Amino acid sequence: MGTTIYSAIVTETLLRSLRERLLDESEPLAGLLRKCLLLGAETGSTALRDWARKELNGYGEDDEVPEYRKVGTVLSVDSMNAHALTRGQIVDRIHMPSECWDYVHDSLALKQPIEELEQLAAREQVSFTNPRLAYAQAVWDRSLGEFQSIVSLSYVTSGSALTGILGQIRTQLVDLVADLTADTPLTALPRKEQVDAAVQHRLGQGGDVYNTTIHQADGPLAIGAKAKASTEGLTVEDAMKLLDRVQQMAGEVEAGQRSELMDAVAELRGAIEQGSPDTGDVVKKVGRLRRLADRIGVPSVSAAIGGASQALTELAVNGAFN
Repeated sequence: MGTTIYSAIVTETLLRSLRERLLDESEPLAGLLRKCLLLGAETGSTALRDWARKELNGYGEDDEVPEYRKVGTVLSVDSMNAHALTRGQIVDRIHMPSECWDYVHDSLALKQPIEELEQLAAREQVSFTNPRLAYAQAVWDRSLGEFQSIVSLSYVTSGSALTGILGQIRTQLVDLVADLTADTPLTALPRKEQVDAAVQHRLGQGGDVYNTTIHQADGPLAIGAKAKASTEGLTVEDAMKLLDRVQQMAGEVEAGQRSELMDAVAELRGAIEQGSPDTGDVVKKVGRLRRLADRIGVPSVSAAIGGASQALTELAVNGAFN
């Protein structure tokens, strides 16, 4: 008897609370999603729990990313010639060598946890990079003449675009709860089958999947810690070219740090070029290089290190050195 009363109270509280709070635009999405986790547990719906957990914790490399998490982007480039440094120039990929085109996309999938998206949405503009774009930058830079250089290349989108994504997630939740309460009193639990069907109908992830993933936001806030960029199309040889780029740019670093940087690059190269590379050793040496990037303080060099480090880490995770 006590268990039945408790179950009814919990059910009414969850459904009523979800329905009432969803329309309050000031209510954080994370709190609503945690209620969905509880509702999924009460109804036995693994589908609802899995979806809510992915939204809260971020989507993994092998997870299909919902269409509503796609964002359009433009390319921003910082370039330098003998006379001037130009920052934030918006370009199209047709301005790049054709060898770069396959590594550049017009849209990206956001795999980050919902609370990180909310933080990024507060910015006026957000810049992102990933290993494929770093490779395109290196190819473009090599094609230029003397005294010309591509200092950085990034995807740019507006904070309002991310706000739009958050709004779509809230709308998906409203539709889901409306479906669940249409034929079920607030004092009763929807059947597991009913919840699963509503999740599949409203939140089904069988549509388009975007394989290029945003990894790192420009500035101190790193996003997508749990999301790993696809390395599709990037080989170990490509990653080594990114490492070559780091070595070429070492001249921009202060002398003491330059020596340490060259040592770290040489150690990493040696670990990769062994007959049977040890994945753990490669990842360890990539970590040393990544830590150097945080200390060097030269944006162009740090960006080059970041691209090479990210590419090599993900190749290691995907078994490239086994």
